[in-house]
Amino acid sequence: MYDAHSLQSIAERIASTLPRTVTRVKREPIVELGYMTSLDMRRPTRYQTVRFTETRNSKLIGLLFCHPKSALGKAEIVDHLPHFHHRSGEAVDFYCVGYGAYWPPEHFADQKPVTRIEGVEWLFSELAFNRVVDELENETSWEYSGETELILLTARKDNNGEASLDYGSAIVCNLEAMSQAKAFTSVRAFFTDVFRFAKNNSDSDPAWGLSDSRGIKLGASALKEAVLSVLPKALSDAYSRGEHFAVKSIAANP
Repeated sequence: MYDAHSLQSIAERIASTLPRTVTRVKREPIVELGYMTSLDMRRPTRYQTVRFTETRNSKLIGLLFCHPKSALGKAEIVDHLPHFHHRSGEAVDFYCVGYGAYWPPEHFADQKPVTRIEGVEWLFSELAFNRVVDELENETSWEYSGETELILLTARKDNNGEASLDYGSAIVCNLEAMSQAKAFTSVRAFFTDVFRFAKNNSDSDPAWGLSDSRGIKLGASALKEAVLSVLPKALSDAYSRGEHFAVKSIAANP
C-alpha cells in the first residue's frame, strides 16, 4: 500500500520501484553426457525444475478510492490497510488515493490521521483525494461515482527512466455495487483474490507479467477477465455479457 496525493506522486513512486525482478520456474530436459547406446536413446526423457529470474519494467497497480467515512471504508477497508499492505506482495501495488504518511504539518489544510501502518501514522486529505479524482477523470472516460472504487491498470517504465500509467488498460471495479450484488463475501476476500491472482500469474505467465522483451501488452479486456475469474460464476457471466457498471473499462479518452 502506497500513498497517493497526485498522479505525479504515483508516477514517481512507480519509477523508484521499477525495474523489478521476478523469479520463475520451468521444466527442462536433463541432458545426458557421454556415450549413449540405442537402448539409452529409447528411454523416456527425464526433466528437472529450474528456477530463473527475469527483469521487468512494468507491473499491475490498483488505485483505491475509499473515503474513510464511507460505510464500506469504515467497515472493511481503512482499519485493514496494514493487512492489505503486507498481503499485496510484489506482484501488484495498491495506491490509496488521498492518503499519505510523513506529511509535514499543514501539508494539506484538511489532513487528518486515520490509521497506522507499521507504526507510521497515515493521514487523509479531501483536497488530495479530489485532486486525483479530477486528474484521472481528465485522463480517462471514468467519472467518479462517489462510492468506493478500485481502478486496476498497468504501470510501466520506459528506457529513459520515465514512468507512466497505461490508461488504455484501465478498468474500474465499483466495490459498493459489487458488495451489494454479493460478488464477494468481503472486500478483504476480493483483494486477497486479486493479490493471489497477480502473484501466481506474474510468476508463471509472461502475458500477465507484461514481459517487455516479448512486447506483450495487457489490455483492459484481459484485466476485466482476470477480475471476473475470481467472482461467483453467475455474476461473472452477467458482468461479461457487456460493460456492466460494476466492472468496466475506462480506457483513455481519444
